[in-house]
Amino acid sequence: MGRRAALRLGLVAALPLLLAACGLRPLYDGAAGGQLARELAAIAVETPETRLGWLLGERLRAELAPRGSAPTRYRLTVALQSRKQPLAIQLDDSITRFELALSARYVLRDVRGQEVLHQGVLRRVASFNVVVSPFATLVAEQDAQRRAAAELAQAIRTQLALYFRGREP
Repeated sequence: MGRRAALRLGLVAALPLLLAACGLRPLYDGAAGGQLARELAAIAVETPETRLGWLLGERLRAELAPRGSAPTRYRLTVALQSRKQPLAIQLDDSITRFELALSARYVLRDVRGQEVLHQGVLRRVASFNVVVSPFATLVAEQDAQRRAAAELAQAIRTQLALYFRGREP
């Protein structure tokens, strides 16, 4: 075995020890992971009554409670802001690509006391091409909206999971 191979093997063997020493622990590990899943499932989601709001709300509900909901203990209110701007402009001033920026301001409240427990702002960007067919362009724009909403839902879920995990004794 060469020197480099031995060094690599030693680093790979030492990596779990280094991670354990730094206090790293999995987010969904053991009993704490089960408690975290129950906390997330107890969140009722409120989004704007728009197509984007519906897309985000459906995805958030699926992210927070993949195995079904629990009795509501928290309310998550999300406000959305969408911006579409040209990304690629040709010499004849025609636009061939757009950027869709989707921002979400979310507030998690306790249902009983309405106390704000956690809040934040997240932003995701997706882009889409403009093609000759208006229908194909519309479908591409809607796909960009779906992708941005899905990424926002995952990011919000992660932020909420970190919040609940940080409250553990």
